[in-house]
Amino acid sequence: MAKTKIAVTIGAASKTKEVVRAMALSGATIFRINFSHGSPEEWGEVVDIVREVEKELGKYFALIGDLRGPSVRLGDLEDPINIKAGEEIKLVLAPESCKSEKLIPLPNPVAFKALRKGHVILMDDGRAAFRVESVSASEIVLKALTDAHITSRKTIVIQGSGLDMPAISDQEVKAIKFAVENGFDYIGLSYVRGEEDISMLRGIFLSLGAERTSIIAKIETPIAVKRLREIVATADAVLVARGDLGMHFPLEEIPELQRKITSLCVEYGKPVIVATQLLGSMIENPVPTRSELVDVVSALTEGVDALMLTGETAVGKYPVEAVKWLSKIIERYEPTITLPKRGIKPENHIADRFAAGIVSMAESLNAVIAVYTRSGKTAERIASFKPTCRVISASHDEVTLRKLALIRGIETLKVSAQSYEEGLEELERKVREAHDIPENSIVILTYGMRGEPVHIVKIVQLRKSED
Repeated sequence: MAKTKIAVTIGAASKTKEVVRAMALSGATIFRINFSHGSPEEWGEVVDIVREVEKELGKYFALIGDLRGPSVRLGDLEDPINIKAGEEIKLVLAPESCKSEKLIPLPNPVAFKALRKGHVILMDDGRAAFRVESVSASEIVLKALTDAHITSRKTIVIQGSGLDMPAISDQEVKAIKFAVENGFDYIGLSYVRGEEDISMLRGIFLSLGAERTSIIAKIETPIAVKRLREIVATADAVLVARGDLGMHFPLEEIPELQRKITSLCVEYGKPVIVATQLLGSMIENPVPTRSELVDVVSALTEGVDALMLTGETAVGKYPVEAVKWLSKIIERYEPTITLPKRGIKPENHIADRFAAGIVSMAESLNAVIAVYTRSGKTAERIASFKPTCRVISASHDEVTLRKLALIRGIETLKVSAQSYEEGLEELERKVREAHDIPENSIVILTYGMRGEPVHIVKIVQLRKSED
């Protein structure tokens, strides 16, 4: 059974129940809605579909709501604009442009006023580049450095320059309220600059009574890389946004940045997701390239918790096939990979040291770990040590089970018991009844540490029944 989880982005190509169901059956356990696109009505339809499929399949899926963040986006174009390298085009301060005008609208006065002659502007994850040739109060002349296909609401980046914009705008607060009201498990915080941005979002959660909603810090900018350690320490999970990083850093640095971020997440025991262009060619083609397969395997060797498909499933022609290919790669190569291990230090919290001990014992006995958890923290701690054995996490709480759908190596199981002792008994009974655990297997059963004098760790062997 594959341990690395698959996240998919829902968009025009995948927002039907049939496609969501097919992607779930192909291995997706995490569904992402990008709040930069669509409306609350459209988002609500996707939430309903995911939860319907969840109920039909008897599984639990994590929902991620991705905030736009202080990004700079183009306005609306009536038709896409194609431009060749060396040609010039004008950028204007406007929400939209007419078909007859070959102008690029930019409805952001802060960004418009920040542009200077010589600035390099990047779009489309760095695939399109322009240099500012001249600036006036009404228009900015750009020279294309690459061939470009310009469409509405594309994110743009001023290379080597950041803009002083609020991390969470009033518009995003509305998206956050929507996410809370509709039971999203994670919120992706875009363009994180430091722990203060994460604290701001936690404060909003607190005011909305949504303390259990988790924060995914998206590493996208030089300031986030500079303050990486504090961000990893503060966030609940981290996402390596390779597309945005590629617009701020030379492309040859992206593999090293990915390794740096994932390594620090392993050190801190934080879940980490890698996103952008994993199987980018599958937006147009039914089969990935060889280099994409190598890229995915490289991410697996770094110990990521989840791989996220973006354009492949949001707008691509083959969303289900992309999930199937990712599943196929994971299943083929995971058993051959030796993962980097999280170290344990004397100063680590006792709950972390307990989790490390459980993993060590289970691996030495070639045992299955079965843990009853209320909040999911114990299961997540156990998973952070990248055990080679199976980890089954049981809970009565559906919110907990959904959040664990993002964590590498965790299989979830619903139980009815709400106390630790009864939960452990029900979990043991269900493990004994399970058809996918071989007879004579050793199972280590436990639950979260509660600070009480006695803690139960139970080792059982599933004996063969007598004829």
